Formats: sequence, structure tokens, C-alpha cells
Amino acid sequence: MNDSQHPGRDARRCQPRATLAGAIAAIMMAAPVAATIAPGAGGTAAPAAVVLQPVPPVDASSMEPAVRRQVEAAERQLAGAAALPAAAAATIFGEAGKTFLLYLLLDAALPCLENAAVLAPQDFRWAYYAGVAARSRGDLERARTHFQRALALQSPFPAALVRLGELEILRHDLEAADRAYAAALAFPGTAAAAHFGLGRAALLRGDARLAAEHFEAVLAAQPGASIVHSQLAAAYRRLGQLDKAEAQAAALGDGAVWFSDLLASQLQAANAGNANRIFGAHQALEEGRFAEAAEAFRQAAAADPQDARAWVGLGDAQQRLGDAAAAETSFRRAVEVDPENARAHLKLGTLLAQRGARGPGIEQLKTAVRLRPDLTDSRFNLATALAQEGRLAEAAAECEALLRLAPHDRAARELLDQLRSDLGKQASPGAAPPH
Repeated sequence: MNDSQHPGRDARRCQPRATLAGAIAAIMMAAPVAATIAPGAGGTAAPAAVVLQPVPPVDASSMEPAVRRQVEAAERQLAGAAALPAAAAATIFGEAGKTFLLYLLLDAALPCLENAAVLAPQDFRWAYYAGVAARSRGDLERARTHFQRALALQSPFPAALVRLGELEILRHDLEAADRAYAAALAFPGTAAAAHFGLGRAALLRGDARLAAEHFEAVLAAQPGASIVHSQLAAAYRRLGQLDKAEAQAAALGDGAVWFSDLLASQLQAANAGNANRIFGAHQALEEGRFAEAAEAFRQAAAADPQDARAWVGLGDAQQRLGDAAAAETSFRRAVEVDPENARAHLKLGTLLAQRGARGPGIEQLKTAVRLRPDLTDSRFNLATALAQEGRLAEAAAECEALLRLAPHDRAARELLDQLRSDLGKQASPGAAPPH
């Protein structure tokens, strides 16, 4: 963010309040980290000299075959780990913990990673992954200890600063959050996430102007981070800028704020599950690589033909490639394998209505609304299809229901105004047919 983007603002307000080294030192001094997991954590003792936590068994019976093989292999490796020298045992516990963390098997992941951190106390990776596992389990104090330990071992460590800042906000320690995020602000890969964290902290303190500046900086760097719009809307509302607040609220989406995290990327790269394929395909879709996305979704559908997400994504990619017939086939397959998937019905209904098959399209859209009454896209597309069929009163009712869910939806408001105008013309004797 620079002055030209925000004329008249105080350019110093979004800057770190201390040097990078000073900020990191302040974080570490605020809560010195001790090895509290097991005796001997500060040295390089053999496994017999430390207390290792038991790792509960994992039920892999319902997992995808590729994932099940990965998890079972990790469990087999663990069987003899305690008898090995410390360095070898740490690697086995750590790698198994990463596998369990990858598939959110947190009860097994956390003791594995904490054992690795005890056995190899100078390896920052195990402390960091243990912090991620503890945070995922909701144990904020435990996670905070691990992230602080990782920061003590590895500097600079921008990703750990971002994760620590989030924990401090959740713990309501806004000063500590500011210190962590201010340090992360110095690194290009974490600057946007740091602005987002600083904005959240500022908003919680009641400084709406500073919060807005930080949120604007996030969107300038990452326009696709649509979750930021709700926070920026709240800031504008407090500043009395209601038009801006309304526009931001209408732009709200589920696009997250991205930050560079090498260890998390390495963890995700080992994912053998279909969710990982689908995630990568969605990334390609969002970045406009439609052919690549279509191929990735095809692979996901081939790996698990009963995964409706793969078929919906494939239909999306095919539609953007201009192949409406193939997209319809994919959406129909998604509805077939998961009849309760509201988004599959939404996609199929919208495509049918666009292709002129409004009757079947309306039925699909009605099903989507029934399954997910809060899905505003379903209601808007249903209202549009009903209006095109001349069912104006039904269309108006859907718009009214949508506006109760999203009062600032301008497109829905404009459609409702047009429908009411047309309904009024219908009621007037001798009036021309409505548009």
C-alpha cells in the first residue's frame, strides 16, 4: 500500500512499530519458551532418556485406498521407533505426524510431532508442525508455545509470525498480535496476511480508519481475497461511509488471504487424497487455466467417481471452455452421485435455464433452494428463470426471500424493482404487456 492509493492518509500508520529484529525479540521476550513436553527436551538424549507420548491407533478402514496405504505405512514405521537412536526416532515420529496432520488425524498427529520435537529439540520443523496440530485441535496455549519455540529456533520465520499473530488475536492479546504481524509485514510473502491481521486487531480496538487502511492494502495485493470485504465493510460502516460499506458487503466471498508457507506447502504436496487434486484443480480454474483445471478434475473423478465435487468442478471447467453439452453431462453426474448436493443442482439448473430448457432448470434450482435456503445464487438464478417464464409473482417472492438474506444485494434489488413494475403494469387495464 502506498500514498498514491490512499490520498491524504498518514503513511506512517501502517508501518511496523519497530525494526524487524526488535519486533521478533519483543515477541520472544514477551513469553519465554520452555520445553514443557517432556524431561530432557533441551539436549540430545537417546529415546530412553526422555518421556515419549503414546500414539493412539488410527482407523483407516474408510479412507481412500491411496490415503489408507499412506497412513498404514506411517503406523508400521512407528512400531519400532522408540528403540532407535534419537535422531532416527525423531524423523520417524515427525514424518508420521506430518502424515496424520495432513489428513487431520489430530489425536495421533500431535503426540507424534511433540515426540519428534523432544527427540530433536533443535529442529524447528517439528515445533512448527506441532503448533499447527495444536491450533487445529483448538489448544491455543499449547500452539502458542510451539510457535514461539519454532521462532526461537528459526529466524526469520515469517509464516510462524503470521500463525502466532492469529493465535494472539484469538487469545485477545492485541498488543502481542500487533508485534507478530508487524514483524511479518517486512516480508513480501506474508505482507498481505500481516495487513489482514493488523486490520483485524485495529478493528477490535475500535480504530476503524487504521483497520480500513490495512484491509485496503490486502485487497490491493490480493484482489481475490474476498473474505476481506466483510471486515472492510464493518470498518467503513463505523466510519459512516455507508455506500462503501454496502458495496463491500455485496462483494463478500470465500476467497482466503494467502501467505507463503513453505512447510505447509511441503506437507500438502504429500497429499494422496482426492481433496488435494480437487484443490489444485480449483486453483487452476480460478487462475484461468481452464484446460488444465478440466484435466485435473477428470483425474479426480476417475480416482473417485462418487465424489460430486469433482464432477461439479469438471462441469465448471467445461462450461468455461465453451462445451455446454459436456458441462451438462458432468453436472447431471454430480446430481446422480450426490442428490443432496445443492451446488450441483444449482449448476445444472442454471445451465439448463441458460440453454432454454427453463422448465427443468427451474425444478433443479428449486431443489437447490430447498437443500440450501441460504445459497443466494440459487435464489437469484431461480428468480431470473421464473421471470423469463413469465411467472413474475413467483420470481418476486424469490427476490424478496433473497433480500432478507442479503439486504445489500444490488442485482436482486434491481430485479425485484423491475418485477414489481411489471406486475403493476399487468394489473392496469389496457396496459401493454410487461417487459
